[in-house]
Amino acid sequence: MNYRTPLVLLLVSALLGACSDKTAPASADPAADVAADVPAAAADTASTEHVPPPAATAPRTEAMNTPQARELEVGMMRAVFGKDYRSDSDDALADLSDPDNHVDKLSYVVSAISHKLLPDGRAILVANAETANTEGTAESAHASPGLLNVFFLAPKGQPEDGQWQVVKRLENIATLGSSGQLGEVHWVMLGANKPGLAIRHGYTGQGYTITQLALFEIGDGKVTAIDGGIDLYSDNMGACGPDTDECWMVDGKWRFAPARNGGAYDDLLIDFKGASEKIKPGVTIKPDQDPPRIATPLNGHARYGFDGKGYKLIEGKNTVPGV
Repeated sequence: MNYRTPLVLLLVSALLGACSDKTAPASADPAADVAADVPAAAADTASTEHVPPPAATAPRTEAMNTPQARELEVGMMRAVFGKDYRSDSDDALADLSDPDNHVDKLSYVVSAISHKLLPDGRAILVANAETANTEGTAESAHASPGLLNVFFLAPKGQPEDGQWQVVKRLENIATLGSSGQLGEVHWVMLGANKPGLAIRHGYTGQGYTITQLALFEIGDGKVTAIDGGIDLYSDNMGACGPDTDECWMVDGKWRFAPARNGGAYDDLLIDFKGASEKIKPGVTIKPDQDPPRIATPLNGHARYGFDGKGYKLIEGKNTVPGV
């Protein structure tokens, strides 16, 4: 797209506020070790920094990339996969449950993407699985989702030994994302004593991008899906040309806050900033020339509350256009 219209300036000023991840508890629970790691709400002051959709490879935080964290994670992977772990590629070639029937076993390339140490010494490992080919490498297509795997581990021997034993294996329990990757994994608190995972996942195809938020509650040896598809971001910038009637980009910054109804699960708040631009009615579009357009802000606020099964919109509006 080669726009010289107000859309670019409007998106830069309206879309993007302060754009940094914060790690803070989502509820006042000093005993909880799993802390919220969520993008901060959009600030009122504009900047030129943009939060892109999830990358093909899920990013790892700086804390997760320390030598100590990496060594700890390798020990967890060895405990889960044994001889199937491959130190040269830092993954495992393993047979896991078929995500459709959880009975048959299929071959996957499995990579650790995040882990959390709990106050009692146990740990939770989150891993991504992709279908493996006969050569033992991943063969994910652009439209292939990543597969969510969660493993619960306990220390084996003395804590300083760095040895683990698997307590519970939850294999291929959800399909999210694209290009064989789940997306961005965040450890959150869904409420007091309610640790969970928030996964920012999405897809780009034919110039259209959509990003959504999936929420999972983590219990004692179990993971429960709370919501799999709350829209956070979309644009059609890759498909936006001189003859495209409407072009848009909307980005949502999310966070948790205590439930207004006093419920056990916190409310999910999302602040949206963005804009759309439509070709001005009645104009003649000349070849190789950007047509005059009318820009409209798509800012907004949405509040989601937990209704016992999942998060539902209880206030405001989600301004993210569908794709």
